[in-house]
Amino acid sequence: MEVMIGFVAELIKISILSCIYAFVAMLIFKIIGSYKHGSWFDRVSRKKLKLWLLSGFFISLGLFIFMFTHYGDHGLGDSARVPIGHWREIQQTNGTLTYIQEDGKVSVLAIDKFVIADDYLYGFISDMNENYNAKYFIYDLVNNNIKTYEEINGYLNFLTTKNLHERTEYKDFNYYYRQYWTGWRFWILP
Repeated sequence: MEVMIGFVAELIKISILSCIYAFVAMLIFKIIGSYKHGSWFDRVSRKKLKLWLLSGFFISLGLFIFMFTHYGDHGLGDSARVPIGHWREIQQTNGTLTYIQEDGKVSVLAIDKFVIADDYLYGFISDMNENYNAKYFIYDLVNNNIKTYEEINGYLNFLTTKNLHERTEYKDFNYYYRQYWTGWRFWILP
């Protein structure tokens, strides 16, 4: 049910955005057509309703397709996701379970607070894991490899060898979600 409500809300947002973008496209065609009489822009801009409907349709189709791409999908309903580079992502379900998953692997790693830096995602493993007994993890985004550490010494040694900051402030999923999806992405994309 939550997914359906989220999907309907996205469709409403897409229709509003496409109406606005179609109006802007119509204005641009009108301005260009007024400077170049007899041009294609002038002929097209005379049929305002047809131009607005067609451009609105194609813009809404483009926004709808973009909504399902890697950089446009932020989750529907009770799921949320943040792209973190190299076609990888952090996902969250029900606002409580944050996890990462290697490509092609069945098991997921539930994580707590973490840092995204220099093609690495590293931080603390959540207590909700069934398959992992470790406390720390490092996810190499380039090689799609997750290493887990039970002791802090091995974890800190790896961070030091890769010149990653071990004394940085670890953030939760909501922080990175707000960082990525608010601002201009919220206002101009579905």
